[in-house]
Amino acid sequence: MNRIILIIICCLMPGIMALGQEQQAQKLLSEAIYQEEINGDLDEAIKTYQLVINRFPGNRKVSAEAYFHLGMCYEKMGRQDAMKAYQEVIRNYGDQKDIVAKARERLSKLEQPITKAEEPEGIRIRQLWGSGYLEDLGTVSYDGRFRSYVDWGVGNVALHNLITDEKKKLTDKASLGDTSYFALGTAISKNGKVIASSWWRPHNTTDLILVDVENPSMNNIYSQAGEEVYPATWLSDKELVATRYIPDKSTVQIVSFNIKDKTLQVKKSFEKTQNFQLACSPDEKYIAYDFSNETDNGTSDINLLSTEVDKDIPLIRHPADDKVLGWVPGRKEFLFLSDRSGTWDLWAINLDAGNPTGLPKRIYADIGDVSPMGFTQNGKCYFGFVRRNFNTYIVPFNSETGELKEGSGKSLIGSNFWIKWSPDGQYLAYIKENIKADNPWQLTIQDLKTGEERKVANNLLMARMPCWSPDGNSILVHGTEKNKYGTENYRGGIFLVNVKTGQTSEIFLLSDQKYTLPEDDSSPISDIQWSSDGKSIFYLFFKDRLVKRDLATGKEKILYENPDFERLVLDCSPDGKRLLFGVKDPAKKKSLLYTMSVEGGEVKELCTPQESNSFRTAKWSPDGKYIFFSETKEETNTSLWRVQAEGGKPQEVWNSENLTEIFDIHPDGNQVAFSVRERATEVRVIENLVQELERLDKIDK
Repeated sequence: MNRIILIIICCLMPGIMALGQEQQAQKLLSEAIYQEEINGDLDEAIKTYQLVINRFPGNRKVSAEAYFHLGMCYEKMGRQDAMKAYQEVIRNYGDQKDIVAKARERLSKLEQPITKAEEPEGIRIRQLWGSGYLEDLGTVSYDGRFRSYVDWGVGNVALHNLITDEKKKLTDKASLGDTSYFALGTAISKNGKVIASSWWRPHNTTDLILVDVENPSMNNIYSQAGEEVYPATWLSDKELVATRYIPDKSTVQIVSFNIKDKTLQVKKSFEKTQNFQLACSPDEKYIAYDFSNETDNGTSDINLLSTEVDKDIPLIRHPADDKVLGWVPGRKEFLFLSDRSGTWDLWAINLDAGNPTGLPKRIYADIGDVSPMGFTQNGKCYFGFVRRNFNTYIVPFNSETGELKEGSGKSLIGSNFWIKWSPDGQYLAYIKENIKADNPWQLTIQDLKTGEERKVANNLLMARMPCWSPDGNSILVHGTEKNKYGTENYRGGIFLVNVKTGQTSEIFLLSDQKYTLPEDDSSPISDIQWSSDGKSIFYLFFKDRLVKRDLATGKEKILYENPDFERLVLDCSPDGKRLLFGVKDPAKKKSLLYTMSVEGGEVKELCTPQESNSFRTAKWSPDGKYIFFSETKEETNTSLWRVQAEGGKPQEVWNSENLTEIFDIHPDGNQVAFSVRERATEVRVIENLVQELERLDKIDK
């Protein structure tokens, strides 16, 4: 009998081993695809695809797919190796017809002549520095040796040596918490000896600080309660140009400071809030600024301010958006960005005593919507990219086990966050972010069956914290109205959005409420929830109280008071009987998760965060058995935990290397929707700019 069993095992073993290898190959391939498409880590994906090819050469389907995805990675990185990878698929994997067809299609596109409209021969753009951690770009010194910036670890002013790549902090006064004080922006003087910086204080107030580079010290040259001042550029080593914002008056100004006597001079005032790109001419006679031109559909144009006489000179007028870049030292050209050709391109126009001579000409195509950092004396132009995007995913989820299959499911198009399932699970409501739109944070509803997106609450400039009513007919939001934004004491309110019509109705305005202002000037409202019968709502002033409001009568009841609730931690149990919220405990230096009756009363402590000091989000499972909460370590890693609704030891169920934003569980408990915040900062330099302008001059002549 034992001999027969042994024979059977020997016969089955090759099949068992083959099955195991197949599973290993597919698993490794899936890991590589996840690294490529979800994490965006192309270098790691390439390593894993090559590992698949080397480890499983006999698995032709998997190897062909690995080669194809290698090509995709190389293509995204702009490498010629992409063509070799696609040719490998076509040449050696003819039996894998689907993959071969895809490889032929990609190869055909790559073999077509690549043309970039009017791209000059001489200009070269090189990346100097890049990081996934958002950092203030700052400005470069005129000699090209240094870059000033804000170290966002805490918020101190720092200096980046562009020659040695050394970075060092110049201040140590930054702090976070109840006495927050930190730098927000910097501008280094032409001689590289002084850095101007704006230091944030609560309640719309900033200090304008000068930092000595050689002997680090801080000199406060301007501070007025209720005013924000941000350094932009230096006209000379003695005169700083900045923007001044007075929220109570909805006024923004271009101003200059004499750093010797600390006097301020207003150069230009605007009654409507807007952001400027500013540049000063090398001869110190002009300040260029871009602005939103209301007579031209709100697109941005460019003017010059004369520093010698009171004169505002129109420079660039076009139906497209145009933005300031600056003057090329030693040349007559003024450079600007424009999207008039469909992409953000680099343009130049000759100036003579502040007056244009000739027409603008495009000198580089598709440079992108960049942030200028200044020119050096040898004609190099530095600029930066600051990119943020919320990549949204819907993935399978098991609320019983907590298993979350991050690498599968589907993603939504665009930058979306604050995602919430409708009660029947057929729709998703979320905030779609588009900083160039009239509604930069637009409440959007997607039909998951058809994929159709519908924008609602169009009268709101920004919408936050969407929450579906129990019957699915309405959505609560904390919003800011377009026609009231910027008016005195206006801070938005709570609105009810009709799902069918998209129209909003006001529940209350924050200006009608008494509350404690948060230290960072953010909205005092932390989160909103419905009662299970749809007759009341709960909302959280995270600096003082948790409130229940009767929608019919407007009567309010304070359920719990605390000076420091956790932000974005508020949920109502599926049976509608209890509330979930978080409170910061200064003694323990950690937050606590509590549950409480929807009518108030005694609270029950559940747990503290397990690997950090605070919670990111917390929600009940649809069946009410568990509470899931997320927390973040070092702003880069997110972990998901669950604890029994009645308390107990939390269990980690998922960990991600990405910064995951608010998540929501499908009413059936079988899916989770969440957003991963993608962010990056890059510093680049345009080289050979002067040579290219000289070449174009010869062509024109």
